[in-house]
Amino acid sequence: MILFIGFLTIFSVLGLIVGVIFLIVKKTRSKGKILTPIAFVLAVIGFWYMGAPVHNKQSDVNKQETLSTLADTASVDTNEDEKENSDDTITHKVDWSMNENNVKFSIDQVSVVKQDLDSGDQGMIGVHFIIDNKSNKDISTYPTQGTLLTNTREQIKASVQSENFDGDIMSGAKKDGFVLFPIKKLNKPQDINSVRVKWDFWPDKNTSEGLKELDAQLSF
Repeated sequence: MILFIGFLTIFSVLGLIVGVIFLIVKKTRSKGKILTPIAFVLAVIGFWYMGAPVHNKQSDVNKQETLSTLADTASVDTNEDEKENSDDTITHKVDWSMNENNVKFSIDQVSVVKQDLDSGDQGMIGVHFIIDNKSNKDISTYPTQGTLLTNTREQIKASVQSENFDGDIMSGAKKDGFVLFPIKKLNKPQDINSVRVKWDFWPDKNTSEGLKELDAQLSF
């Protein structure tokens, strides 16, 4: 389109020149009166159109530069957020399990979070439990009332803010949830590289006999 307008503009200018010559010569003056204004209008349109793409092109360049800058800024912000989250939280995949009275207890994840809490604690440890009751009895077990020991020698009682998934578990049921342990002193999540967790388990919820204290030792 631009190439066509360019040729049209050139021919319009030539037509304008020829028209002016026709106006000077008496014999062709009538043709000049027709050709000159037409060529003039076409030349003006052609020059205007040829000038417009330059402005639009510059506008597009400026727009792309602005979008690129915004994208770069967003990318930097996202990376910084990811880095901050990475510094403040570490999630460890673990593979611990044990079978007691045909009930399978598993721990597949331990997360360490560095965060100043309202209680004055400096962080939190989250332990993900999976309890699969394959026995023929309803059981009782309380990981949310358990105790955790860190490699930094801090002994911690489970927080009441833990997920509500334990207690009485019916025969054939499978439940899971996170148990939270607030840490009083934590400089960085990397300081925690092993934990020991203990909690109670009754193989038959209908009797207080047979109490077992389960013990999981996890290193990562």
